Amino acid sequence: MTNKSLIGSYLSQYGHAIDLPASYCQAWHHVLIVPICGEQVDCLRQLTHNIQAERFLIIACLNRPNKHAKSNQWQQQNKQLITRLYQQARSIESLNQGCFFTFEHHDIWLIDFNEKPFDANQGVGLARKIAADSALQLIDKQVVKSHWIHSTDADVILPADYFEVACDSDYTAYSLPFRHISEDKELNHWQALYDFKLRYYQQGMRYIGTVYNYIPLGSCLIIQADDYAKVRGFPIRSGGEDFYLLNKLAKVGKIAQPSHPVIEINARLSQRVPFGTGPGLLKIKESKEPARFYHPQIFVEIKAWLQQLSDYYESRQLPSHADINQFWNTEQVIQKALRQTKSPERWQQFVLEWFDAFKILKTVHALEFIYPRLDMGQLKEIDVFCELTESLLIPE
Repeated sequence: MTNKSLIGSYLSQYGHAIDLPASYCQAWHHVLIVPICGEQVDCLRQLTHNIQAERFLIIACLNRPNKHAKSNQWQQQNKQLITRLYQQARSIESLNQGCFFTFEHHDIWLIDFNEKPFDANQGVGLARKIAADSALQLIDKQVVKSHWIHSTDADVILPADYFEVACDSDYTAYSLPFRHISEDKELNHWQALYDFKLRYYQQGMRYIGTVYNYIPLGSCLIIQADDYAKVRGFPIRSGGEDFYLLNKLAKVGKIAQPSHPVIEINARLSQRVPFGTGPGLLKIKESKEPARFYHPQIFVEIKAWLQQLSDYYESRQLPSHADINQFWNTEQVIQKALRQTKSPERWQQFVLEWFDAFKILKTVHALEFIYPRLDMGQLKEIDVFCELTESLLIPE
């Protein structure tokens, strides 16, 4: 059972759920959310064509940002997608904010904001939040049997066993493995470099010993309904909403990282969001220099500093890294935290919550002035880099 008071409180105070009339509500086994902006007309068919699971619902939030050079182009592409759904669906019903389409194995609830563009600073975060909050509301009403919100993107091909993940309530979310696919050799090369960057950073987080050691991709998430409400859902941002949601979820529970099923994502250049995979590929493509990656000594420095911070409650010794201490004003942070901390266990919880994924990333960037990024040839000469990447496929 879900926590109805928790979910109800979240939806009433912070939620952006759209109501689905009761006459359309069926007994769905799963719910899948997808933000859509200027996608291929058959993206939803490609997304689920491998799946023949028990009946499920797709909540697709059709959107576009205002004040973007491609906003009008995306508006037309969104209209073409709606037209294609009309051509393919078994039945269609118009709603106040979109349409309801019935297919053989699933239904699509299209929440349509194509004619009401979002603020450019809200973008995909608002689209994902509207869809996820609407899914949460259906779960709370027990219209959807599963207590998990499946999140993906329109450039994905889901595996046949996607809904067969045996989600364990000991976890707040699942971050599924992925691989990017393309028939374009040059694009595959750029994508391999970008994916290496993601996996190398993840290995750095594992080396540091932090719980924030996952790869945050909104296309690969499964989120527990109660915990989604507990952390107040997706933040409304033009990008990075997956990063910030997982950052919050990791503070209230564990993030599972199973080895399967693997999500296939179409590699592509994109400007739909200000940062992320699409813009990252564009940056690699347009750069005239070899790709450069974080210096591994950064992870060594952070690991030692974090261990000293964790030990402070017992040792009363300030962490010894002067640059990190200055960057975060560590002594003042510690003194403030000590006023509210009465046990070693609570101190460890403070460290976990305070030095989170965002602060770790900021610290990595702060240390780059001491340890600048290196190209692959330079990195391969460093023992720590070889240790961190031993299990990774290093692109040529």
